Amino acid sequence: MSAASTHALRQLLQGVQAPLDLDECQWDSVLRLARASNLHGRLAAANLHTPQLPDVVRRHLTSAARIAAYRTQMLREELFRLAPLCPSDYPVVVLKGAAYVLQGRRMAKGRFVSDVDLLVPFAHLNAMESRLRSAGWKPEELTPYDERYYRDWSHETPPMRYPGGSLEVDLHHALTPVTGTLAFDPSSLFGRSESIPGTPFRALSREDQVLHACLHCFHDGDLTLRVREVVDIDGLLREFAIDKQFWDKLLARAEELRLTRPLWYGLHFAQKWLGCPVPDTVVGRTAGPSGAVKKLMDAMIPLAMLPTNLDGPPRPSVRLARKALLARYHLMRMPMHLLIPHLARKAVLRMRGGRDEKKGAPIDGAP
Repeated sequence: MSAASTHALRQLLQGVQAPLDLDECQWDSVLRLARASNLHGRLAAANLHTPQLPDVVRRHLTSAARIAAYRTQMLREELFRLAPLCPSDYPVVVLKGAAYVLQGRRMAKGRFVSDVDLLVPFAHLNAMESRLRSAGWKPEELTPYDERYYRDWSHETPPMRYPGGSLEVDLHHALTPVTGTLAFDPSSLFGRSESIPGTPFRALSREDQVLHACLHCFHDGDLTLRVREVVDIDGLLREFAIDKQFWDKLLARAEELRLTRPLWYGLHFAQKWLGCPVPDTVVGRTAGPSGAVKKLMDAMIPLAMLPTNLDGPPRPSVRLARKALLARYHLMRMPMHLLIPHLARKAVLRMRGGRDEKKGAPIDGAP
């Protein structure tokens, strides 16, 4: 990455937290990086009311703020439709963006929402899914293999959508795939969850929200351009750290759930990229990777997660880092005896799909 791009990226990460004082040319670079990483709504939330903002920049940020507000309104409408379906005999926990909005978290302002994530105990998963289907939510058509993937190996049911609705609903029974290396018993999540006043929903405890954000960011998917999730982690930590006992509770909970490694990554990069005020003693007490692995991840994660060259294809080093971290994700998600046949099947379908696409046939593929 060039020195100019590095400087613009540093300005972007500063600008999602506090107003920037830049000229129009500097803003151009920052805005392009913000759009590439889906942070332009956050940038707008922190900068839109700055008096010295150039008019053309203000128009861009106003547009981003309106899009974020519109998506938040869509989220509220979806939750309004879901609320009557929440039973009284078991908890329905909202995760991530839905929880941040309903709880009025500061870091929810300007955050783009893409779906609604619900968590229910596994024993009640079928009952909640039946409620959704009966009320009109429908999953997309899946092959028998895809159905098995979700039912046997994943931590959620197939995504569902209300007719005419804009957001998917993902119904979870755990925070990690049941076949994953970091799978844990989610039962304690419900006992520690907090009610959300004025709604039938619950939210994870503060410690569990941070751990879920770290887990989701660094261990639950492709890391390409996911710096926005580190911004989430930073926002949660800044808000919760007002409680002096929070850090001790967070470390104890990470040990209990065996999630110290994803927590370490979250603390490390929130501190490194965003200047998150994590006490050094907390980082020191968190079990991180070995020296060699830390050095390797410090090199690869920025290449994968941060926007780089916006005027052309990714550099070879960026492509290599993203492929390596995608392989890491797959290895953590499924054991080898399941992973190898799964990836082989996906490869065959991808090749066949390429041929079928030329003939105008639909492409079939596993999740």
